Amino acid sequence: MIRSLRGTVLSVGDEMICLDVAGFGLEVYASGSLLARAAADEDLECLAWLQVSDAGMSMFGFSDESERALFLEITQVKTMGGKLSITLLRHLGAGAIVSAIMASDASRLAVPGLGPKRAERICFELRPKIEKKFAHIASGGTEIKLSGSVDGEVISGLVGLGFSHGEAARAVSLCRSEGGEREWGDEDLMMSALARLRRR
Repeated sequence: MIRSLRGTVLSVGDEMICLDVAGFGLEVYASGSLLARAAADEDLECLAWLQVSDAGMSMFGFSDESERALFLEITQVKTMGGKLSITLLRHLGAGAIVSAIMASDASRLAVPGLGPKRAERICFELRPKIEKKFAHIASGGTEIKLSGSVDGEVISGLVGLGFSHGEAARAVSLCRSEGGEREWGDEDLMMSALARLRRR
């Protein structure tokens, strides 16, 4: 089974990255943290999981072992396939998902394609396992979804200028990480992210 991948990023989309691994262009459905790290023409290493089903094969990519292990637990829930499970990790950090499940707060798992009944099933079925295996990361996760925040408004503005959501989110994330404790206003963050995108 494929456990990790290393190669050059060919392209980055809203949901996946295309990674050149030894001459093969692999489409990898990525978690939010992995998307934020990926940049075209740069090297990238990630953990991976190859899912084989009646619909074909799908590759999923993660930043660390916690994300990968949590993904595998979520896919054990009835009706939760790989693509819907990675959607959770694309919009929410692993810690945010674990915190929601431990609190049995299904509303915090609201992401595109995941209805309230399925979210409740995730909380009900996984809470005992999550408390045992993942409690140590409950406070360490960060949300990738930024709608309604300054970041979300900046990302929406960049998308309006023609950049993809993935490109915009990565640029904003990199500006914040490199800015340290800097207090960003929406205009400053927009100009900084736009300058970064134009350089690329």
